[in-house]
Amino acid sequence: MPRLKPAVNPWNTLAALAAGYFLVLIDQGFMPVITPLLPYDVGGAVWLTTVYLLCTVAPMPATGRLGDAFGQRRIFLIGLAIYVAALVFAGASWSFPSLVAARGLQGLGAAVFLPQAFGLIPRVFAADTQGRAFAVWGVIGSVASLIGPVAGGAVAETAGWRAAFFAQAGLGAVALVAGLAALPRLPRGSSRIDVLPVLLSLAGLGLAVYGIQFGSWLPLVAGAALLAALVATARNGGDHGFLPLELMRQRTFALGALGVAAMGFTVASMFIPMMYWLQAVAGASPTASGAISAPMSVFALVLTPVAGYLTDRRDPGRLCAAGFAVCAAGLALAVALVHAGAGAWWFTAVTSLLGIGGAFVWAPNAAVTMGGIAERDTGAASGLYNTARQVGSVLGVALVGKVLASGGIEATAAPSLTLPLAAMVVGAVSSLWLGR
Repeated sequence: MPRLKPAVNPWNTLAALAAGYFLVLIDQGFMPVITPLLPYDVGGAVWLTTVYLLCTVAPMPATGRLGDAFGQRRIFLIGLAIYVAALVFAGASWSFPSLVAARGLQGLGAAVFLPQAFGLIPRVFAADTQGRAFAVWGVIGSVASLIGPVAGGAVAETAGWRAAFFAQAGLGAVALVAGLAALPRLPRGSSRIDVLPVLLSLAGLGLAVYGIQFGSWLPLVAGAALLAALVATARNGGDHGFLPLELMRQRTFALGALGVAAMGFTVASMFIPMMYWLQAVAGASPTASGAISAPMSVFALVLTPVAGYLTDRRDPGRLCAAGFAVCAAGLALAVALVHAGAGAWWFTAVTSLLGIGGAFVWAPNAAVTMGGIAERDTGAASGLYNTARQVGSVLGVALVGKVLASGGIEATAAPSLTLPLAAMVVGAVSSLWLGR
């Protein structure tokens, strides 16, 4: 018998949830464009993205359970309020440490509110409309990814980098009002939240990534030790499912998680050296730099439904491998263009290839990775899958930032782009085994 849904308008709920998601993706588009404008050196400026990602990924396996314990509406609104306050804090920051603190707080807010959306959507939509709801969710994400770089470049160029944070805070205030008006109050569940694995995850990842990005061995070793303690806790069952390691023993899931981590590595990091090179070497304005990234979102928007259709009718592993290969070709072209000193607008060919390839990675990878998971494990698998993607993002930004900051942009842009290129090769090879 189908589960009854509460007497709410599910599309109003989806609109309110999507407003928060839109805000996060707008920020992802803003930051690479405005990072070269920040009054800090390359390593420090890139660290602002790294610390945001760290504070998003480390607590996320636990923050999803906050909604079960205290109500998803309440936790979504609290997380979104933290996120908006952090944007105001970032715009008003008076020093580099204060801006780092603001970005960390912003990441924590995202970690709190984003998981609640995936818990609320199945609770307010009937089973036969959930597919359409998630399709709309994906389209909104593509639109935000298209608007973010262009709008971020235009705002930062005309009013400065602080205005970019304030503009996002204004959008966040609208999203907060929409959430207060449209999100339903639903019955709470019960969930146990353990603080120790969250602290081990945050401290371990934070120290390790700091050590990588700034070339410091002591934080790297300390971070590795804390992550080893987290794994040991998980093996003993002391983390109560925070890190479900048994899923990694399934070959398909492990390879799929590796692929999505490689994709996260690339998507989070590739635009940092590209935008620095376009603005510092090729002479492109922030607005033009944002516009150069637009073809990626346009192709993703158009081709993602095609990829979803083919996923059900072809070998998803081979579709993933093809998508990774096209992305690798795009990044190889970017390296060649940097070496050749090409004009800025040649990079539209790069972003076009990245959009085409990416469309054939996300849906096929998720379908084949999650398709064989037992129903009782889908929640844990989803959490670990998304955590793998975010960990890849954190490592990508840290490593690429380290290489980019090692010299002048004209000398380091091409080597730093080879790291996401290598990640795409890893993704392509691992995906070939997914179909076997």
